[in-house]
Amino acid sequence: MVENEFRLDDYHLVEAGLTGSGHKHYIGPRYICRFCGRDRSTATFKHKAHAIPEFLGNHALILNSECDDCNSHFGSTIEPHLEKYTRPFRALNGITNKARKTPKHRDEQIELLHMDRHTRNLTIKLRNDDSVKMDEDGKSVSWSMSREPFIPSLAHKALCKIAVSIASEHHLPLFEPTINWLNPRSEAGLRVVPTLVVETTTPGTQYRGCAYRLYLRNTNTFPHCLFWIAFGSYSLLTFVPTQLDRNPGVKLTSEIPFVPDQRSPELIEEFGPQTHEERDLSPDTLTTFPHRVQVHFEKMEQHGPPTS
Repeated sequence: MVENEFRLDDYHLVEAGLTGSGHKHYIGPRYICRFCGRDRSTATFKHKAHAIPEFLGNHALILNSECDDCNSHFGSTIEPHLEKYTRPFRALNGITNKARKTPKHRDEQIELLHMDRHTRNLTIKLRNDDSVKMDEDGKSVSWSMSREPFIPSLAHKALCKIAVSIASEHHLPLFEPTINWLNPRSEAGLRVVPTLVVETTTPGTQYRGCAYRLYLRNTNTFPHCLFWIAFGSYSLLTFVPTQLDRNPGVKLTSEIPFVPDQRSPELIEEFGPQTHEERDLSPDTLTTFPHRVQVHFEKMEQHGPPTS
């Protein structure tokens, strides 16, 4: 799509934040689950439910309004697919997971990719020398990374779960279709094809934790809600189904804009323009998406195989 043909001008920013480590911040009333509707009379609330999964760099933003059963359900069904979908880019950007360690990535071309979270040095072990393309004059290397097989529709569902988790209480009625879809005790289905997600890489940007934004509009045009989440130099933008989508005449054909580049002209000139990739996450079977990556470096050390 053309970058300027669909803009964010019609949307209002209703939620925004940056979370990582540090003091805990809490969302929602305690002991009433916003997903299944149960309270302490029929559910337990013993475990801390992170509004954004810890593998995305959030260690501080906690959702009070999520029961243990729902927390366990999401952690075993939909979140593993979002984890696999985002792992190469979290590894590339050194985003700490639940164990406060940076993930490692492997695929058919890369034996090991890992960033040291203390030194910010990136180590890449190749399976063969043809795996990467090197530009020594431009101080960059590029290659194609492949994700571990995952189910795209479940990764999108996990993104919608995060959006509902960070939403304020007074916005929750708008998200009734998504909440019913997420509710483990409900058989409600929800499907929009294509299920578009825009992946954006912003060179020179480095969120150490996780940044998020929730946009809403009421124009009788789908999508009415957009959810943006970023970690490192990588961000995802997708839609979240709402009650407004059910208004008469609304066509459920998604179209997703690009979030405008907010860097200064100097930074854009120094690090280069954003890159965008539009994906369809509607498939409900295991798949993998290759993604071309380019990394700029200040200093690089090449090591061959050990000599005997």
